[in-house]
Amino acid sequence: KSTSSSGAYGAAVAGSMRPKLTSISNGKSGVWGATSNGNIYTLINDGKTWKKVCGNLVQISSGSSVWGVNKRGHIYKFLGTNRWQRIPGAMTHLDVSDSGHVWGIDRHQNIYRWTGRRWQHVSGKAIQVTVGPSGVWVVNNANDIYYRKGTYGDKNTAGSGWIHIPGKLKWISSGSNIVVGVNSGNNIYYRKGISASRPTGTGWVHVPGKLMQIEIYGNQVVGTNPGHVIFKSPVSGVSAASGGNMNSLRSNEARVENNV
Repeated sequence: KSTSSSGAYGAAVAGSMRPKLTSISNGKSGVWGATSNGNIYTLINDGKTWKKVCGNLVQISSGSSVWGVNKRGHIYKFLGTNRWQRIPGAMTHLDVSDSGHVWGIDRHQNIYRWTGRRWQHVSGKAIQVTVGPSGVWVVNNANDIYYRKGTYGDKNTAGSGWIHIPGKLKWISSGSNIVVGVNSGNNIYYRKGISASRPTGTGWVHVPGKLMQIEIYGNQVVGTNPGHVIFKSPVSGVSAASGGNMNSLRSNEARVENNV
């Protein structure tokens, strides 16, 4: 939803102002980010200019709308023109899909989904959650990965149990028949073989580069590296910031890693 690093994924987002984002999100409402001290930014349509938005959030999510949490765990939804609506509850992390489904994690690592009126508790423990076209996925404090059964297709449902996925990731993002993530070494991976008939996919594929956070929306991936430099790349053809060419995310299947 970041000390400097070489060979970082994608191309750095240019522009006169480059905020050092510790939270970044890419969705229907555009690319949004927040800094460690709570400043909020959005990338305007020219794709290189960051606009500061009023408010103070440390984690932010862009979907059909923009939601975020501040240092106290207070939850806010963006209403436009510098207006934020306070949402009941307290979370340390949340994610909003392009269909408007919201899932969150509280400070006790409990998992919830927003019904439109209240937070529904969902079994399990996690530190990060993603909800999108490939369903709901979480990672826990041991970096274990789980998929929520019955959520493929961004359905309005709590699902019916967790399926453990081999591998270890610290951050994960649900896209259209693809899930991307990074591990504790900031190595980048995507999950291949995801479909309605096989929503958990068939294996992890390693992608060159280093990112501490990664987000996918449509054919675009954004992320921040350990130096808080912001990168953006199409899924279908990526190039290294250092100038070296990378293979397409989807065609790089010779680099499948069984143990992420």
